[in-house]
Amino acid sequence: MNPQAVIITVGTELTDGRITDSNGPFLARDLEGRGVTVARVLSVPDAEGAIGWALTRAVELEPALVVVAGGLGPTADDLTAAALAGALGLETGVVPAAAAMVAAAGGGDSATLGPHQVKQATLPTGSLPLAPVGTAPGFIIFAGAAPVVVLPGVPLEMRQMWAEARSLPPIAGILDAASAPARRRLNFYGAGEPEVNAAVEALRQKYEVELEVSICARRREVLLEVAADHNHQPQVDELIDALMDRFKDTVYSEGDEIEEVVAGRLTGLGRTLAVGESCTGGMLGETVTRVPGASAFFLGGVVAYSNEVKRDLLKVRQETLDNVGAVSEPVAQQLALGVRALTGADYGAGITGVAGPSGGTPEKPVGLVFICVSSEEGDVVRGFNFPGSRDDIREYSVTAALHMLNRKIMDDEAAAAESAE
Repeated sequence: MNPQAVIITVGTELTDGRITDSNGPFLARDLEGRGVTVARVLSVPDAEGAIGWALTRAVELEPALVVVAGGLGPTADDLTAAALAGALGLETGVVPAAAAMVAAAGGGDSATLGPHQVKQATLPTGSLPLAPVGTAPGFIIFAGAAPVVVLPGVPLEMRQMWAEARSLPPIAGILDAASAPARRRLNFYGAGEPEVNAAVEALRQKYEVELEVSICARRREVLLEVAADHNHQPQVDELIDALMDRFKDTVYSEGDEIEEVVAGRLTGLGRTLAVGESCTGGMLGETVTRVPGASAFFLGGVVAYSNEVKRDLLKVRQETLDNVGAVSEPVAQQLALGVRALTGADYGAGITGVAGPSGGTPEKPVGLVFICVSSEEGDVVRGFNFPGSRDDIREYSVTAALHMLNRKIMDDEAAAAESAE
C-alpha cells in the first residue's frame, strides 16, 4: 500500500472565498503523481484553534506525511508556527538558522532583526528550517513518526520550497518508498458525464484488478482519469483504448487542454490565428496565450465590444448591424473575416453573444452566442444557447470556439490531403 499524506492550507482568504486555493490542488497532484495517496485536503482560517484542530485531525489518520501551506508571514494573523507548536505540545523560540535565513532575505544582520523578522524566525522547538524564497523560512517538525513540512502560502514561494523539501531525507525516503501508479487520462467534448460513466462501468466489469476511475465535468467538457497499481498498466491501457474507440468522435486529447491541442496543431502546420471577440471580452485570446510559445501561431485579437468598433476596425457592415443586430450569425462571421483581413492570419475566430445577466430579449435570450471560425478553405458558423451565469456563458463560449477551431483545422487538413491524392 502506498503511503498517505494530508495537506493543510491556511488562510482566512481561502475559507471566506476571497481567493481560490491553488496550493492544495498543486500539492495533491504532485504527491499523487509520485504514488502518495492524499487522504485529506483541509483548508482552515488564520486562527490558532483551527490550525491546531487541522493538525490533530491529520495526525489521527496516521499519515506518512503532512504538508502545511500558509500563515508564515510577518503579520499578526500569521499564526501557523505557534498553532502547530501548541497542537504538538512544543515550545517556540528563535531558531538561529532561521534567523540567519530571515536576515539574509532582508539584506541585514541576524543580530539586528526587526520585530516582524523575529516573528518569522520564531519556530517550534526542534524545527529544521527551510531556506525561504521570499522572506519567510519554512520548517519541518515531526508529529510522531510523520514529518510535517510547513511552507509559505504564496504559491510561487511554496512551489519552489516544496521542490527543495522533497529532496531532504525525511521526505525523500517517503517518496522513494512510493510507487507511481499506472495512469492515463482522456478529455471529451460532446459526450455527457453520465454517458462516459456508463461506458466505463460496463467496461470495468471485466477486470479483476481494481481500477480507480475519476470523472468530472468542467466547462462543458468531461475529464476522465484511470489509475491502478503500477503493475497493472496493461489493464489501464486496455480500458482507455476501448473508450477511445467507443468515443472516437468526442475524445479530443489524452489529458492536454483544448488550447494546447489547438496550439500544437497550428504550430505544427505553421499556420496562424487571430480573434475578434465581443461578449468574451478578450478571454479567447487570453486562453490561447496561456500556452507557452503562443507567439508562434497567435497574431493578436480585437475586443470589439461596441458596434462602432465592430464596424470601424473589423469592417462589420452597418446594414448587418441594423437589420439583424450585433448578436447574429452574420456578425460572428464578419468578425472572423474582419480579424483575418486585419492581421493576415490563416484562421480567424469571431464571437458575439448575450452574456447577461441583463440585455436578453425573447428573441435573443441571455446565453445566446454565435461563433464563427474562418479560413481560406471556408467558414463555419454555429449558434449556441448556453446556461448559467455571465462567467459560465463566457467560459463556455471560449471552450466552444476552441473546439470549433480544432475541428476546422482537422477538416481543412483532411480536405487538403484528399485533394492531393
